[in-house]
Amino acid sequence: MTSLRSHETLAGSIARRTGVLFNEYQQDIYRRTDRLFAGLMAFQWLLGIAFALLVSPLTWEGAESRTHAHVWAAVLLGGVISIFPALLGWFRAGEPATRHVIAVAQMLMGALLIHLTGGRIETHFHVFGSLAFLAFYRDWRVLVPATIVVALDHFLRGMFWPQSVYGVVVASQWRWLEHSAWVAFEDLFLVVACLRSVGELRQTAERTATLEHEVRTRQDAENEARNANARNDAILDVALDCVVVVDAYGRIVQFNPAAEATFG
Repeated sequence: MTSLRSHETLAGSIARRTGVLFNEYQQDIYRRTDRLFAGLMAFQWLLGIAFALLVSPLTWEGAESRTHAHVWAAVLLGGVISIFPALLGWFRAGEPATRHVIAVAQMLMGALLIHLTGGRIETHFHVFGSLAFLAFYRDWRVLVPATIVVALDHFLRGMFWPQSVYGVVVASQWRWLEHSAWVAFEDLFLVVACLRSVGELRQTAERTATLEHEVRTRQDAENEARNANARNDAILDVALDCVVVVDAYGRIVQFNPAAEATFG
């Protein structure tokens, strides 16, 4: 019964340490990914301005081709989308709200870039790349608001301004479902990847906790042995009787002061 309780105590101790290490690993991933997106937001803002100056005049026609309107959209709207999540990613890294705000902002920036390029199909790849980047968090929950933003963006702009999202004046009212379905298809694999990655992270934490316990047990045993030897030496040093310790081969291995005084 005592052995069983000791085993349960040991298992509980390792489980608690595993939980602490797992949380530390997760927070480190969250903080590093938040700061990665903080830099990415600034880069995309500048990229949007470049698109407005160089690409928009070539992809929009007629009155919509006015460069200054797209530049203002890139500067102002891109700044509104990018600055707040970038600041959160730098100064509030690791907070749950930060990564969800970043997920929404990343998809809104993708929507802006799609608009600036006149709905070019190639720019839609930004959405799929952004989902892959968001998977760096190893938290499948950030994919949910990102997917909702993509679906709503394609639905609303496809209904009221299809040229901005699809590059055509008239588009099928169900076209947004096709785009959303491909996003959901990628989400499926990214969710599986996130869950597997989290499982591997927990296994790493458990192995580290077990190794730490083994090292600590070995150190405790070594300390106990040193303390036992020290106590034994202290007892022999003050003993009045002569004590001579020999090994199995008859060699003297210990000789206390009383024996030294008696035998010289």
